[in-house]
Amino acid sequence: MLEILPNEIILLIFSFLELTELHRTFSSLNFRFKSLLYNNDTPLYARLVSNVTLPLDSFLHRISQLSLIDWTPNDILLLFKKSNLPRLNYLAVESSNNNYFGRPTNDLIHQILCLPNLSKCKVKISPTLYILDILLSASHSIQHLDLSMITLDMLFSLLINVPKLRSLNVWLNSNGRIFDSKTYREYYCLNLTKLTIVLHNDIKFDEVIFLLKHMPILHSFQMFGSVWDRGFLNEKQWKYMILGENSFPLLNKIKISLDIRYTVSMQNVSSILSQFNQQVFHQTNFFITSDKMFWFYLTCFWNSL
Repeated sequence: MLEILPNEIILLIFSFLELTELHRTFSSLNFRFKSLLYNNDTPLYARLVSNVTLPLDSFLHRISQLSLIDWTPNDILLLFKKSNLPRLNYLAVESSNNNYFGRPTNDLIHQILCLPNLSKCKVKISPTLYILDILLSASHSIQHLDLSMITLDMLFSLLINVPKLRSLNVWLNSNGRIFDSKTYREYYCLNLTKLTIVLHNDIKFDEVIFLLKHMPILHSFQMFGSVWDRGFLNEKQWKYMILGENSFPLLNKIKISLDIRYTVSMQNVSSILSQFNQQVFHQTNFFITSDKMFWFYLTCFWNSL
């Protein structure tokens, strides 16, 4: 049945198949299918695990979506040097090994920023993302970023170079570094409307607030994780955020689930909980509870639309 289909339909079928399976199925079938596989401009999707055996060079100029699973940093950099992947609009790099620690991560990010038409990028690697170069190439095409663990200063170093960014999903970690807000106080994410952050233990609430205040048109904010800073129990800051006063005028969707470790007396626990017994918190489904192990649990599921 496949043989009788016109070339246009076959090429449409090709566009829905992952490159590895596509090559395995059609490269040795017959001359017609082999010619259709290699000699056309159909955009391709590739999910490539390390040690790829297919002739990748023949397809690089056509790949529009690419996932690289457990590739070494050197292999990825060699891939980028072979081609600037002119049609690539989505890239995912995922690895659980530690080969990316330090300079390799910096070089990877630099090469990603150089991709000419990349719109969406996902980087999920095991070490904290590290940026050494102060001057990186700026990308005016990237609009969506999904990042694994990164410190706040490294994040700002990256954000400065993606001015068109509209959505950001990131895992924040201090990694023992002290964040110098003065360095970044003049920078604003002027196009970012959606932010999702996961917090790792030692991130401070003031750092989160600083980040948010540099996103003046933020519409949607989600935050999850476990933290130690008592600042996350500051009801005034939460009230400013929910009400949208001054700093967050467009914020209309909040989803939060935080575990906050703070050892206080039971009397102080009651005092803290009572501060959030206000109408503004009731209206926005904002709740704080606690247990005898001195953990506070903060949740908020609010959508004003």
